[in-house]
Amino acid sequence: MPATGPASRTPLSADLRDLLHSRKARLNIGEIVERFEGRGGLGEVIFFLTLPVLLPLPPGASTILALPLLLTAPQMAIGRRHLWLPRWLKNRTLSRKAVARLIRTILPLLEKVEAMGRQRLDWITGRVGMRMTGVAATLIAVILVLPITLANLLPALALAVMALGLACRDGLMLLAGYAVLALAVGIVVLGADGAVLLFHHLKAMA
Repeated sequence: MPATGPASRTPLSADLRDLLHSRKARLNIGEIVERFEGRGGLGEVIFFLTLPVLLPLPPGASTILALPLLLTAPQMAIGRRHLWLPRWLKNRTLSRKAVARLIRTILPLLEKVEAMGRQRLDWITGRVGMRMTGVAATLIAVILVLPITLANLLPALALAVMALGLACRDGLMLLAGYAVLALAVGIVVLGADGAVLLFHHLKAMA
């Protein structure tokens, strides 16, 4: 039976703040994932791995940054107790200053959202809900690794909200993440239809 995380959890914002107190010049990804997984469950891990993709980045950057999500999300979908990371990813390090800058940027908003969250709708944050979210997260990760200009922000935001919902055990917040994902899919579909119509219009004019 997959674990959904420790029975007693500290807030995600508190776990992120702890990283600010590190004295290391570079932070090991494997250690960070193990720390978050042990203290807050898979939701915290997915949230942390989603953060870099939410940044305004040049085209193609999300293809690289989303690879850890593509490795971890399917494991949540199949209900693994502990995440497996390849050695090259586990041993990879991040600049502490860059991580601290990112954490300080999102902490004020994160703490406000956490203050509104509470444990509710347990059926969607439990074992079955965790696996469903893992499937959705895997699909989002696939989208994020594709080099689609300006099409990654909403899916990444959806994944961050869903992960936060899992971390807070807030089923309503998790459903809000699904709503953002539905909006993202709708925009992509409408954009694709618009591109097809434009192509046919230009072809008719030629």
